[in-house]
Amino acid sequence: MTTPAPPTPPNPPTPGPPASTPPNGPTAGTKIMAILFCMVCAGLTGVIAFSLARHLGAEPLVSLGWAGGTFIGAYYLVQNVLEKFGQL
Repeated sequence: MTTPAPPTPPNPPTPGPPASTPPNGPTAGTKIMAILFCMVCAGLTGVIAFSLARHLGAEPLVSLGWAGGTFIGAYYLVQNVLEKFGQL
């Protein structure tokens, strides 16, 4: 005595686009928020770098240089991460 095989569906479902990104890419509002997020993160790291350099005894102009370099580096780091996630 054999058991009958279960019926197969006529058309198996096909996977759709990934749910993480919209079908036509990010909207203008999403891009603006991503850029503002980059600016906030970079500003915060710049302030931290300036405060840390001053705390460790650096001159004010040297501290500004460290803060500026950290601002630029953090901005582009966050921007690249957001590009990888499809937000830019």
